[in-house]
Amino acid sequence: MKKRNYLIILLVLLLTLSGCQAALQNTTPLPEIQPRKVIIDTDTAGDDAAAIIMAALSPEIDILGVTVVSGNVSLEQGAKNALMSLEVAERTDVPVYLGAQESMAGIEYELFSVYGKDGMGDADLIHPTSTPESMAAVDFILQSVAEAPGEIDLITLGPMTNIARAIQQDPNTMSQVKNIWVMGASGFGPGNASPVAEFNVFKDPDAFKVLVDSGLSVTLVGLDVITETAHISRSEQEAMMKGNELEQFIGAAINKLMEFERDKRGEDTVVLPDALAMACMLWDGYIQKTVSCHASVIVEPGETYGQVILYQEGFTYESPVTFDNYNISVVTETNDNMFKPWFFDTLKNQGQ
Repeated sequence: MKKRNYLIILLVLLLTLSGCQAALQNTTPLPEIQPRKVIIDTDTAGDDAAAIIMAALSPEIDILGVTVVSGNVSLEQGAKNALMSLEVAERTDVPVYLGAQESMAGIEYELFSVYGKDGMGDADLIHPTSTPESMAAVDFILQSVAEAPGEIDLITLGPMTNIARAIQQDPNTMSQVKNIWVMGASGFGPGNASPVAEFNVFKDPDAFKVLVDSGLSVTLVGLDVITETAHISRSEQEAMMKGNELEQFIGAAINKLMEFERDKRGEDTVVLPDALAMACMLWDGYIQKTVSCHASVIVEPGETYGQVILYQEGFTYESPVTFDNYNISVVTETNDNMFKPWFFDTLKNQGQ
């Protein structure tokens, strides 16, 4: 009788185990979280380089490519700077594409580069081992968006010329961009290229106008959201120069900017607007507040050339002003206390 009971118990156990195995085999695996697809458009100087490296080191970002536009430096120099930034971040797998050499209107304004002649501190940093791709930047952008509609974020760190030309060439494809993150304009504050114009817009206001008039989804990070807690001090930059390869690279790349701020403006700190814009896209919780706006761009020559006027949705102006689209989400507040700890930790931990 006992033997029979043991056999029954054994049979029950075998059936139970068999059922568990079948259940495990039929269990649907949890979906993997896919990195966000991103294209970076840049006129690579020191702060662009910092932004590129931040993205290159992020496991949550899949950089499909980097497109280059003339702005801080020449197109060729900007491409070399981008390639070198990717190389020091050990991301030579990311392709770089050449874009626009001149503005939409064919006008080039010679502006003094606060980052040095090579845009990277004139510290003999730029010796990339790779070269740009043969495909043009606009063609790459359009091809990428067509292959992954609704999945790609663009983040622009320089003049909007490449993006504007892509919109004009194929507006239907560009309408399938997930979002365009823009470091550009002065927000609701003063400019830096002129009292009312920010550098990236000033270089090609016609291109910026094409972008904001397109109706595409845009998140705008202006100069006015940069607070003192995000400023990098001289002592912090000097500490970077004694750090690992990544820290030294960025520290040297912003050295001319540090000298400019000290000699011309009496400041002993620098800000990295492009890195802050990248933080807005990368870091959950960094953006604290946005407002929906309609943007108008001054493209006529004169004192206000390059100014971006922002009309807030729902705001009551004394003059009756309404627009059909308020597609510009303007960042008005960020958690700047996050920036330096996260930025320095990224460079230090990934550069070991």
